[in-house]
Amino acid sequence: MEHAVGIRGGGRVELAAYGLADAEHQVEKELRALWPQAAVEVTDVSRMGEPGRIVEEFRVSYRVRGVVPTVADTDAEARKAALRVMRDRFLGSRFERITWEAVQGPAAKGGAAKDAAG
Repeated sequence: MEHAVGIRGGGRVELAAYGLADAEHQVEKELRALWPQAAVEVTDVSRMGEPGRIVEEFRVSYRVRGVVPTVADTDAEARKAALRVMRDRFLGSRFERITWEAVQGPAAKGGAAKDAAG
């Protein structure tokens, strides 16, 4: 049976960038490349070192949410399968430590209700 599982996740990464806007843009761009249908929200950007250098170190916190289609016999199996899909999709990226959570349908709203089969 087909299921559409709402998934949300969040985390924090550290990266080098030319400024706050560049750090935010890099994170949004990379997350959308990994999950194009997701709603991406950067929740915080902070400098880690001394300002004034051309390239600075930043810590960026973010959230992503969307819907992952799965095929499973039960809702519980569908949630497990969706979480496995997302962990596998982000494996090897700077975002592989995202904390994922399966949520009830409306939690994936916000422009990300398309499938995430990508």
